[in-house]
Amino acid sequence: MQIGTREELLERLQAYTLQTGIVLSRPALRPEEGDKAPPPQRNRKRRNRKKKKRGRGGAREGPPTPTPARGDPETPAGDTPEVEIEYVSEEPEIYDPNFVFFKRIFEAFKEKKQEVPKLSKKKLRRMNRFTVAELKQEKKQEVPKLSKKKLRRMNRFTVAELKQLVARPDVVEMHDVTAQDPKLLVHLKATRNSVPVPRHWCFKRKYLQGKRGIEKPPFELPEFIKRTGIQEMREALQEKEEQKTMKSKMREKVRPKMGKIDIDYQKLHDAFFKWQTKPKLTIHGDLYYEGKEFETRLKEKKPGDLSDELRIALGMPVGPNAHKVPPPWLIAMQRYGPPPSYPNLKIPGLNSPIPEGCSFGYHAGGWGKPPVDETGKPLYGDVFGTNAAEFQEEEIDRTPWGELEPSDEESSEEEEEEESDEEKPDETGFITPADSGLITPGGFSSVPAGMETPELIELRKKKIEEAMDG
Repeated sequence: MQIGTREELLERLQAYTLQTGIVLSRPALRPEEGDKAPPPQRNRKRRNRKKKKRGRGGAREGPPTPTPARGDPETPAGDTPEVEIEYVSEEPEIYDPNFVFFKRIFEAFKEKKQEVPKLSKKKLRRMNRFTVAELKQEKKQEVPKLSKKKLRRMNRFTVAELKQLVARPDVVEMHDVTAQDPKLLVHLKATRNSVPVPRHWCFKRKYLQGKRGIEKPPFELPEFIKRTGIQEMREALQEKEEQKTMKSKMREKVRPKMGKIDIDYQKLHDAFFKWQTKPKLTIHGDLYYEGKEFETRLKEKKPGDLSDELRIALGMPVGPNAHKVPPPWLIAMQRYGPPPSYPNLKIPGLNSPIPEGCSFGYHAGGWGKPPVDETGKPLYGDVFGTNAAEFQEEEIDRTPWGELEPSDEESSEEEEEEESDEEKPDETGFITPADSGLITPGGFSSVPAGMETPELIELRKKKIEEAMDG
């Protein structure tokens, strides 16, 4: 059987691999006449054996390896020819200074050389073993899978970033970044008249848990109801009820007495329609939170006004002449100047005269040294009370520019006065003989004698009650 030359055999192997996809290991071909092959060494024999083993395994699993074309130099049995094609972009020759900008544009679109990482022999062998699908699966396993919670945390804004992005950074809180749309949330919080969510929504302890054990004070009647005297009347009635015996209490259950608390209706009317005051209410959006009643209300406090509690804490006297004692911070203010937060605040001994009967000095009860310049002129205001014209402020026009609408009480009083004026007889004119003209002559009365309506009807059975009480 004629096998053919070496080149014909290689062509047949190449055609077989292209048709079936199976790579066959190359047979050990006999050297042709004229070929002079060097004698194989020991190491080379071992390499050839390993390559043959790999070739057998690759014939079953691995992809087809390309074979060299005719005329190409022979490659070893296990190696494949690596061809690298490098695309070199043509550089346009632009020397005109007017078109230098176009040269920069061309450079921006030029392909950049990508450095291919050099793989070691171990990695190359490993890549030959596995298929493409196995490599993809290995890559997926190497990349750690992030949970949705971690991805959400990675994509969140920080508090500093959110404050930079919004128009009102003072409204931003630490938990605003966890919202689905943080920018919209901050915009809603910054909107005028928006009511915030009660602050205890994020507290772990229950609402009003800190008020446990605090005794709730009893309800007190408002001042305008106390003036009617209803409270004293009820207390006196309760004392009377406690002194009664069981028999009298049972008797009262059967036949109760009415009208025990007799109060003047005019007093009640005045209490609710004249002296009634509105209770203290919070403004729109001012929500209650735990411990709010223990906080100091700054709206009621004014700078410069010292309460009795503060005076006692500072060791200052309390009473009618308390204003004649200087505060302990006056000497520091005379040295360093008035507080910058309150430039228009009048402080005696600094920018306004001291009270009568007081004197400057560092003795007990003295008002320090007045702040003056080298020529003796006061620095901050009229300390001596002599140059009032120089330090006079601009006069503010405080005349009312509108009229108040008359209230319901004033209008009702005016109507009563008009009615009383109408009821008074007109003394200037003549008396109209109305009574004489309206009497029907010779008429009979429709009500028989003795059946006229009495002024007062007594329905109580006094005698029976007296007998039962006696």
